[in-house]
Amino acid sequence: MRWFWFATFTLICSLLSVFLRQPLILLGELLIIDLFITRKIKLFSRISQSIRPIPAWINLVIWLIVTIWVIRVLAIDSITIQSPAVKPALQAGDQVLVSKIHYGPRLPVVHRRLSGLYKIKRGDLLAYNFPEGDTTIKGMEAFSYYSLKRKREIENDTITRVSLRYQPVDRRTPEVNRCIGLPGDTINIVAGQEGSHDNGQRAFDYIVEVKNRQLPMEFLHRLGLGPSEVQVVPEMGYVIPLRLDQIAMVKQRPEVTAITAYTLEPGRGDYNIFPHDARYLWNRDNFGPVIVPRKGDSIRLTLLNIGIYQRIIEVYEKNRLEVQKNEIFINGSPATTYTIKQDYYFVLGDNRHHSRDSRHWGFLPADHIIGKPILIWLSTFKETGQPFSIYWNRIFNLPK
Repeated sequence: MRWFWFATFTLICSLLSVFLRQPLILLGELLIIDLFITRKIKLFSRISQSIRPIPAWINLVIWLIVTIWVIRVLAIDSITIQSPAVKPALQAGDQVLVSKIHYGPRLPVVHRRLSGLYKIKRGDLLAYNFPEGDTTIKGMEAFSYYSLKRKREIENDTITRVSLRYQPVDRRTPEVNRCIGLPGDTINIVAGQEGSHDNGQRAFDYIVEVKNRQLPMEFLHRLGLGPSEVQVVPEMGYVIPLRLDQIAMVKQRPEVTAITAYTLEPGRGDYNIFPHDARYLWNRDNFGPVIVPRKGDSIRLTLLNIGIYQRIIEVYEKNRLEVQKNEIFINGSPATTYTIKQDYYFVLGDNRHHSRDSRHWGFLPADHIIGKPILIWLSTFKETGQPFSIYWNRIFNLPK
């Protein structure tokens, strides 16, 4: 009979870890093994006796909750990838273990970071809390409030304040992108190339012209493209993200007549690109040059560059910034310089035209970094009209 209960509780534990997307629940398996199989360590009985007036099963639940909380805060946690920003290293639906030991765990409440085992390097994948997630719109938490606000401003519309809510740093949406700029680095993206890190996996949008027939869905699946990543252009073909190795595959198709890079030319400014100032003619493919702020740097402030540092001063480092009569005031005092209080980073997605990264919202504060993605423990797929499925070939892959 014990084998029946062992199998039953093991199944329950496994299903909870999958549906709650928290593999640390599997720690409960240690208790299940001890209770029904080994009966040597007697973890369950030790926990049962820890607080005698409380029933054993409540002791067990408390022990699991406290253990999981401590591990999540200090050592390792799990996040869900929600975008194709660093595809194929990580793709939407991947459940990823993130090591907090690598760069040091953040302590709750006191908001301090302990020392880590490693320093962040260019090319590292970074898991972080979405910097523009400090303000969200109720029911639309997955979208950037600031991006929607800019769009409404162009349309002479507003968002009602009653629908807004504040999110502390550790409650903001977790995302993953690749670090291409360390504190003090100069970032300069020209024709989509930043030149600091190339792992052979960078993808850009291309216009694929076809004749007579459409590209077979089976072929698009072989390229790893889902329906949401394929944009059909009437009477022309497709706009799809491709890596260098995939371009050769597409060129061999008999339906394809031409492939053209879908990049924006220099000098064509985009209001959705940081710093959201018409005087900076930057876009997703041509950005900078700009220096990544470093802790201790003294920045000279001008009316031209204040947009680059405004969010750092106001939001990340909690000062009151005002511009009155062509003069800059910080906390009520005139200011011509500002000293940076923490390190910042610049991150990009490998899937360059499908990534919400530093080009769109600016510099990544050090206190927003969660840790380093180290393992895909589960990968699922669910798109509108498609059945729920598991990518078995991605499980236990190491993201690079």
